[in-house]
Amino acid sequence: MKRRGLLAATAALPVLWAAPLRATPLPDTNLRVIFGYPPGGAGDFIARLVSEHAAKTLRRNVIVVNQPGATGLVAIDALRRAAPDGTTIAMVPMTGAVLLPMVNSRARFDFMTDVDPVAHCVSYSLGFAVAPNTGVKTWPDFLAWARANPTKLLYGGSGLGSISHLFGAMMKQVLGVDLQYVPFKGGAELNSAVMGGHVPLAIGVTSDFAEPHKAGRMHVLAVSSGQRDVSLPDVQTFVELGHKDLVSEPWFGFFAPPGTPEPLRAAWNGAINAALTDPAVRDRMIRAGFMVGGGSGEALRERMAGDKARWQPVVTASGVKMDG
Repeated sequence: MKRRGLLAATAALPVLWAAPLRATPLPDTNLRVIFGYPPGGAGDFIARLVSEHAAKTLRRNVIVVNQPGATGLVAIDALRRAAPDGTTIAMVPMTGAVLLPMVNSRARFDFMTDVDPVAHCVSYSLGFAVAPNTGVKTWPDFLAWARANPTKLLYGGSGLGSISHLFGAMMKQVLGVDLQYVPFKGGAELNSAVMGGHVPLAIGVTSDFAEPHKAGRMHVLAVSSGQRDVSLPDVQTFVELGHKDLVSEPWFGFFAPPGTPEPLRAAWNGAINAALTDPAVRDRMIRAGFMVGGGSGEALRERMAGDKARWQPVVTASGVKMDG
């Protein structure tokens, strides 16, 4: 996920706040937010935006620490090893918290029990797009094209075991069409392949598809969210198209090391929710293509439980594995 212009000002910069300390149970020291991907992406933008506002609320220095590697495993391991003293939390995507243990044998953890949830942050939708050389422009067009071209049902996405990969597996099961996955290194490479007609279908972050869709260089036929995506309000949801089981709103959430005392988690939760209710922060998130969340740590745990129950049968039936 990339947002070039919007992210440039925040990428690769620590988030610092040097105002006098106020009463808080958090230690009188620098605080860290671990993020398991490189600077410059949309997730990194969100981590820095929330951390900047949280630093003002907590009146502590808050430093975003990028720890990429092994599709998020490096950062998750760092979170699990961190001291439960309130100095460290991590922002983790749903793919890492819920899906990674299902598809990677190296992910020997369960976020339901092995870390402490702090707060849901944001969600986003997935778009289903077709290349212009298919001649497909509507959902009925696609269904007819799929029946007529059963050997051409290749769909691209960003990485093995990614949410785009697994949502395609869900579509395959729900629709009964033999979709076959083609992994790409990232959203930019995927977009180029679709626009160039090198792969006929794609699943990716809806807002990443918005500009080429509007320019007619690809056609987004449906989005996975419960409501229409603000970046492409003319595109129907799968629910509107009659597929109530094709709903997915991947998310980012904040988590603390296991055993972090409740007052420390509550301090972080309050600061994160303060950021998410700030109009300026919300506006920047919405313009970047996100649905703003928030809430309690327990609500995040319930969200994970629902996602785990929903996705495990899909992963098991698909046989997707990405060990390594």
